[in-house]
Amino acid sequence: MVRYRIDAEVDWATARNLAVLGVLTWAPTWAVPPEYAFVPHPAPASADRFAQFASAAAARFRDRVTAWEVWNEPNIAASYGPSANPVQYCDVLSSSARAIRAAAPHALVVTGPTSPAVDSANDLSPVTFVEALYRCAGAETFDAVGMHPYSTPQLLTEPTEPYSSANEIAAVHAVMARYGDADKRIWFTEFGAPTGEFGTSVDEQRQAEILVDGITALTQMPFAGPVFVFDFRDSMTGSPIPDYNYGLVRSDYTPKLALDAVRDLIG
Repeated sequence: MVRYRIDAEVDWATARNLAVLGVLTWAPTWAVPPEYAFVPHPAPASADRFAQFASAAAARFRDRVTAWEVWNEPNIAASYGPSANPVQYCDVLSSSARAIRAAAPHALVVTGPTSPAVDSANDLSPVTFVEALYRCAGAETFDAVGMHPYSTPQLLTEPTEPYSSANEIAAVHAVMARYGDADKRIWFTEFGAPTGEFGTSVDEQRQAEILVDGITALTQMPFAGPVFVFDFRDSMTGSPIPDYNYGLVRSDYTPKLALDAVRDLIG
């Protein structure tokens, strides 16, 4: 079997008893509708074809990856172009779940984690999206619900209008309970805050405060699954693009205040 860099990275993690969450995303240009070829992160043209990819990945990492997340933030157009489509995504999720369970029976299936959003022409709020998944895919399709409960520049425990991740988490769990799934876990597979001077970026002290507040609140929820910090290292410290500055350390690996804050929190 040809080995790739990802094999070495997964081996490194498993050798240190770190559980690995695999993320199945995105679709290459040849696997999307031609008219959407230049749309950012377009949805796959075929759920079954995407499931073949899921099967191959699950089989390859059968003994090393313990859970698989199907797509990333499918509730927003920026990640599931050209527009959030829960019915179409249900086909992707259902087909992929069957493929994963056949290839790696002990692996968990996590729904594509939701991004903070409000209902609009192209995006759906987490609660609207998760409600749709229960209606069209069914509770038996997935083992956990995924969410990205970003709150920056506010603390997660300081709900604000018109959108609050804390309120949305409660609403999503209420949907789960209504479908008899109250004991199922919500996995918070990204949480963090970008440092810098652009957009919703914050200074390093505020980043540390947001992380400590959010991780503490999330882990205390009785239905919480794992909490993942995004990100360990900046993609490009100082970039005007906030997404490149979420790290606990800078691009050159020098630590931000958040590194010790998070390390002290988790012991």
